[in-house]
Amino acid sequence: MKNNIILILALSGLLFSKVIIAQDSPQEKGLEVITMDAIKAQLGFLASDWTEGRETGTRGIYLSGDYVASMFKFSEVPGGGDIARPSGRRRMTPGRMMAEPRRAYFQNFTLLETLPGGGSELSVNTGDQSLIFQENIDYTLRASSSAYISGEMVFVGYGIVSEDFGINELSGADLKGKIVVRLSGLPGMGDEISAMAKKLMEDRMAAYRLMRGKNSKLEEMGALAVIDVNPGANIASMMGEYVDDMDMSPNESSRNSQFTRLRLDDETLSSGLITINAGPKIVKAIFGKSKIDIEKYADDAAKNLGKFKPVIIPGAKINLSTEVIKRRIKVRNVIAMIEGKKKDEFVVIGAHMDHLGMSGGRIWNGADDNASGTVGVLTIARAFAATGVQPERTVIFCAWTGEEKGLLGSEYFTRNPSFGSMDNCKFYINFDMIARDSERDEEGLDVGVTYNSNYPEILDMCKRNASDYGLKMNFNYRGQEDPRGGSDYTAFTVNGVPIIAFMAAMHPDYHTPNDEVE
Repeated sequence: MKNNIILILALSGLLFSKVIIAQDSPQEKGLEVITMDAIKAQLGFLASDWTEGRETGTRGIYLSGDYVASMFKFSEVPGGGDIARPSGRRRMTPGRMMAEPRRAYFQNFTLLETLPGGGSELSVNTGDQSLIFQENIDYTLRASSSAYISGEMVFVGYGIVSEDFGINELSGADLKGKIVVRLSGLPGMGDEISAMAKKLMEDRMAAYRLMRGKNSKLEEMGALAVIDVNPGANIASMMGEYVDDMDMSPNESSRNSQFTRLRLDDETLSSGLITINAGPKIVKAIFGKSKIDIEKYADDAAKNLGKFKPVIIPGAKINLSTEVIKRRIKVRNVIAMIEGKKKDEFVVIGAHMDHLGMSGGRIWNGADDNASGTVGVLTIARAFAATGVQPERTVIFCAWTGEEKGLLGSEYFTRNPSFGSMDNCKFYINFDMIARDSERDEEGLDVGVTYNSNYPEILDMCKRNASDYGLKMNFNYRGQEDPRGGSDYTAFTVNGVPIIAFMAAMHPDYHTPNDEVE
């Protein structure tokens, strides 16, 4: 991981200004504090059982936040969060009425949480009878508000729309006001040697984006709800496994977090897309009078055979009422800063520190995702401070919360920057999963670099630094005019800020309890 940190420093031009670094120079002083012992120690704590998986809003993420703040303070990097004033006796000092305000290491805010209220009802009307099903026995549910929906259902296959893979299963569909039924996951997920599984695994990042975008596409098209079905699964195995929106969070945490939704408190709370995981009894009721063979469709899709068009499911209608409970929870980003010569202009360096929490005696420790990126930010902050050189612009170091819940911490910061105005934010650098290699990367040399293609100087800088420092790596440069994805750089591109994002690779332990420190 140390090599990855040094690589990132070099590529982004953050610390080095010359290829030849003189002894006792500021650059050398910065490099000296980058030690494998420090990196392992920080990674080992953040990804330990003590932090309980660092789920947003839990004591584990609060403990992690305190630790990250203490590391910034140890490195003598001042706080960059909320304005804090001393309380009690410390407020009054000799010679002046009040001590100067200072910035804390935390940016505090609240999220609105919705969770099931226990009063939902679901029935399927097949014409000659109405079948009633029980929540948490026949199905699981997530919703953003109490609601009642009723109507016909549309089967959309896997509901995939992807330019990367040349698939559009929603083509020509009118989903406005409809209830969508789809197969969970992606084609070939249960058969690694199938044609479609091989195709998807050629680009894990594209497959990840595909999974993450399934629900958002349905919302764009006006669907009321989505019912995920898995012909071969029972409801017990599916409890909390919301594969399609990439929320692999555990299924027995104290707040039943797999059924909750979080959003920024200042957003208008709409009904949103209701998501249902259906067990085999509901699947049979929905498709019993139709000629749709979902198991055959799943087999054909895995073989990458033919095209699919959405179809209304005949002979069945659904009725669903939901009841939710809402509450506010306190969360915080951890922020430090080094003031620049142009103090009002700033660059942000960030990584999310949250992960997925605990379940049934197991902990999702998230060593790579994203304790590694958090340690990267801490290491760079320490190196910056050790140089003793004031940067041209103010540099803000951020450990975000709420990334796994929808990029909430970074979005809050861009709406409410703790320092200055987003108009003065000149650049954002993101670290997400920088410690692990893919199965195919036997030499550990692959590096993914996402950047704004309409800022060619970003690519030029990376290539120049890689050449100057003799970095023998396999760089996968992914340039987009407006980069969007499942990481915190999205909040900055939405605000017109150029970005660069570093990632080592996707790997089989992603979002599993096996993402541990090795």
